[in-house]
Amino acid sequence: MAYSNVPIGTSNPGCIVILVDQSWSMNEEWQTGTKAEQAALIVNRAIYNLALKCQQGTEIRQRCYVSVISYGESVNSVVEGMIADVYASPIEVKTVIKKIPDGAGGIVEVEVELPIWLQPRASGGTPMHDAFECASKNVSDWISDWPDSFPPVVINVTDGEPTYPDLAGDAARTIMSLQTTDGNVLVYNIHIANSDFPLEFPCNNSQFSDNPFAEFLFSISSVLPESLFPIARDQGFSPQPNARCFAYDADETLTTRIIEFGSPGFLVKVTE
Repeated sequence: MAYSNVPIGTSNPGCIVILVDQSWSMNEEWQTGTKAEQAALIVNRAIYNLALKCQQGTEIRQRCYVSVISYGESVNSVVEGMIADVYASPIEVKTVIKKIPDGAGGIVEVEVELPIWLQPRASGGTPMHDAFECASKNVSDWISDWPDSFPPVVINVTDGEPTYPDLAGDAARTIMSLQTTDGNVLVYNIHIANSDFPLEFPCNNSQFSDNPFAEFLFSISSVLPESLFPIARDQGFSPQPNARCFAYDADETLTTRIIEFGSPGFLVKVTE
């Protein structure tokens, strides 16, 4: 299928569902904070940036549906709604540090205000299957309302194996089988870890053939449509044919970049 029903706009909105692992292991340190803290920060920034890409003048246009589902001790739909409505209803606004170029080849840290929708948590097991099943309902409802839209995107951020791998695999493949007239739902999996050798958009399992968990996530990740390769390359990626929407041992930077790339923000139409 073409994956060509772009640009996304108010008459042809996009859909993104982000699943966030909040199991007990997310208490572990991950570069500049715990995994739970940094994953929440990355997701909050992604929602904020998506809203800015949907802004026209002072108005956030309804160009995208956003859902965030956390899973750990329980499974919760943290965010659900069209982007303008989501943007207007954060649970709080925090001052955070942002690194920006200083114009002279260096980086400076500045304080910025960031709306918060997802709070960091880390407890319980890893009921990934329940999260995928919850996402499946959201995606199915979206497709019923927008059958000709660019296909929904589901991004799963996790640091460990699901409690029930077989159920998680079945649930993920069910989502991947759903489709609009423009293509099947795209499922991304981002495994986060402290590693000097992150792997992005692999086209086969040769680099992790002795790692069953990596193979599992690879198997439930969509093939990146070649129609999206130009956008991927513009964002600094180098996908090859049959590349999977998958990253393993991702650091904070790579996780941020893939979520930003996977979100419909790069497909919105700024004049509609």
